Amino acid sequence: MRFKSGIRQRGDSFQFIVSVGFDGNGKQVRKYDSFKPSKGLNERQLKKAVETAYDEFVARARNNQSLRETMRFSELADLYFSQYAPNRLKEITAYTYEGSYRKNIKPVFGNTRLKDISTTSITEFLLILGETKKSQTVRKNKNIMHSILKYAVSQKIIPENPCVGTVWDRDVDANVSKITNVLTSEEAKMLMQLTEKYTPFHTVIRLLLLTGLRSGEALGLTWDNVDLKNKTIFIDKTLTYVKGKYFLSTPKTKASIRKIVIDDQTVEMLRRHRAEQDKLKAIVGAAWQQPDCVFTSATGHFYDRSLLNTQFRKFLKKHPEIHKVTVHGLRHTNASLLILAEENLDAISKHLGHASADITSRVYSHMLAEVQVRITKTISGVLR
Repeated sequence: MRFKSGIRQRGDSFQFIVSVGFDGNGKQVRKYDSFKPSKGLNERQLKKAVETAYDEFVARARNNQSLRETMRFSELADLYFSQYAPNRLKEITAYTYEGSYRKNIKPVFGNTRLKDISTTSITEFLLILGETKKSQTVRKNKNIMHSILKYAVSQKIIPENPCVGTVWDRDVDANVSKITNVLTSEEAKMLMQLTEKYTPFHTVIRLLLLTGLRSGEALGLTWDNVDLKNKTIFIDKTLTYVKGKYFLSTPKTKASIRKIVIDDQTVEMLRRHRAEQDKLKAIVGAAWQQPDCVFTSATGHFYDRSLLNTQFRKFLKKHPEIHKVTVHGLRHTNASLLILAEENLDAISKHLGHASADITSRVYSHMLAEVQVRITKTISGVLR
């Protein structure tokens, strides 16, 4: 008598075998059960009883109740980073996700069985993490956990995602902190004056302040995307660093792919920079590695982002009249100057490459509040 695959007869009993996926090492996980049918059944009745019992066992096993009880979160994460992340995430995203997971999430949840991870335990983790980490870091770790657990749901390892329903997002939205990594308009003017003399470093700093580009977007610019005649820059690449190497990749989000208009001052600055770069190219010759990039090292390699950060820190140390900000603070400064000039919020959002004006308003809520106060005072003064 022939039975379905996965059924083995052992005397007057039967062994059932079913595959329910793979473990953290990529090995197939099999579940076993045994069944002893009633005596006195004819061949047709026996076959039906055995295969019905087997089908019920398969349904139970593939509902993953037993797997949920045994699989630990670290095993799930190993599957996620070996199978899902390389195929579905950008390389830089997968790299940063795995780094954050190993630093923050694994020490807390690594040995926890999936059945013991609840919405409450994730919320508690996020709140504790928020006591020592910035809100962006907490939100990032929540996104990582959500993505890993969503993958588990898609693979039918767990029936639902316990990350759904955590309260951290509400807490952050209700308590948006004031951005201090920003220059005042007076400091911004001072920075422009201090960087008037040409150097590649000065050119990068001035471009970041004038355009609000992310540093990776500026260092990933290629000359074919810079239209000096029509005074536009098209952003469709960013300089990315993963596992010891730099390369150009697509921007952070779809909204980051955008065209911005530049003024005459920026056009002349970039024309001068290109002329100086061409002189260096002629000297270095064929050894120049990145001929298309707007910003490079003196020998034509990618302009190191960590070097830019170091150069800027040293620059500010020499000029204590400007309070210390990071390179990313120049983007915040660009946004704040536009907001304080009462430019249209939707236009500012598109200029910065945000996914929506709502994101811009949440990030810069305190600046918008300052504008509202100023408008109210103006109206009050006019009506007196």
